[in-house]
Amino acid sequence: MLYEVAAESKQRMVSPLSISPGVVPFRLGGKRPKCFFALLKSFLGTALMGFPCEPEKVSMLLKSNPSFVRVCGFAPKGERDEYCSRHIPSERKLQQFDQIMSEWGLWDKMKIALVTENIETGAIKIEKEVVGDTTHYYAYSGFETVKYKDEDGKEEQKKSQSKLTKRCRCQDRDKCEHDWVLADEGAGTIVKSITKMYWGHKASIVGFPRQGVPLDARAVLDGPTHDGETYFPHVEKVFDTYPVIEESVKRALYDSACDSRDLKDKFMDKLGLELKASLNPRRKNGITDGLPRGMEKITPYGVVICNGGHEMDYKGMRYEKEKFIYHAPTDTDGEPVCSTCLHQVECCPNSLTGRMINISFGLLPHIDTEDPPMAKRFKAIMTRRPSVERMIKRLKCDIGDDRLSKRGNLAFQAYLDKTMIAFHLLLQN
Repeated sequence: MLYEVAAESKQRMVSPLSISPGVVPFRLGGKRPKCFFALLKSFLGTALMGFPCEPEKVSMLLKSNPSFVRVCGFAPKGERDEYCSRHIPSERKLQQFDQIMSEWGLWDKMKIALVTENIETGAIKIEKEVVGDTTHYYAYSGFETVKYKDEDGKEEQKKSQSKLTKRCRCQDRDKCEHDWVLADEGAGTIVKSITKMYWGHKASIVGFPRQGVPLDARAVLDGPTHDGETYFPHVEKVFDTYPVIEESVKRALYDSACDSRDLKDKFMDKLGLELKASLNPRRKNGITDGLPRGMEKITPYGVVICNGGHEMDYKGMRYEKEKFIYHAPTDTDGEPVCSTCLHQVECCPNSLTGRMINISFGLLPHIDTEDPPMAKRFKAIMTRRPSVERMIKRLKCDIGDDRLSKRGNLAFQAYLDKTMIAFHLLLQN
């Protein structure tokens, strides 16, 4: 396979077998180019050292660390000031290299090749589950608030978007014929809660939960996109990229953003996966009316709390009677807490084994009776879901930074690819 290595001309094709560390493609004229492998090592080395893999940081390390310069394959500048291909590159040259690698998708190809190699060599063991989540990176741009009307054209709405700009260099940009475009496409207001909103880019992460290994990190095209809309296409993309894992994976884990019956059916019908998502009570309040004797309330998550403040243990269901079964918990000695409870007389005066109650399905209509979130099996499975948070922390904090220094989805995807490459290089050692 041939790769495009044209810094000056994108029409020239060079065989990968014709170049190697220290050997560059032949040129009829001009200065001898920099070594591709030395430039690549400088970027990956920067990420492996825990710095953001951006040209500015690479240039800083090359100028301040002579040992790093030699490891990458460059040579510190000597007494002569004339150009030498082995001298450390300028920041401009590093920016050009990163731009070419990003525009031609070479960072992405390297990431896929490295993950595939780790799967084939056993550095990554194929699991039966995948887990996913999204995270935000602070955008390197500003925003403006615009007003628009809804689909019916009646009510006026407000939204934040990236500022507009033009790619041209016309002197009178207000009157030139070139189109206005978003200065930072993909950036948007990411809402975490009513009081927490961030202007940034959103990334989707998918990986194996038991090992805590990310398989892919993908830039979401529009930052405000709901998390529930990102998981299915991302898992589908991962299966297309790494078909070797598709047959083994049987379950997908996510948080409450994917708690949707339609989405679960979509995963099963199109991918053959069982989607497990944390319960989303959708602003339901606790239940206090129509409860059995001695019970204080039922939380929106199906947890029954008695008047003594104890959480009743979920035991199962009676399908024929459409009832959930709960039993009083036990203390450290294995005795029911009812034996020492102040409310025993009014709750269960004649019970020696502790109070047992039945809750009608009708009191908890939002609970999936086929897979109740109160069950021990469901809780055991969902304990593996938070492993994606550790993946995010390693990619976002240990190998990179949560503040971007470039704009646009293309640069953001390249940044994610470079952190993924560094992670899987470390996984091999």
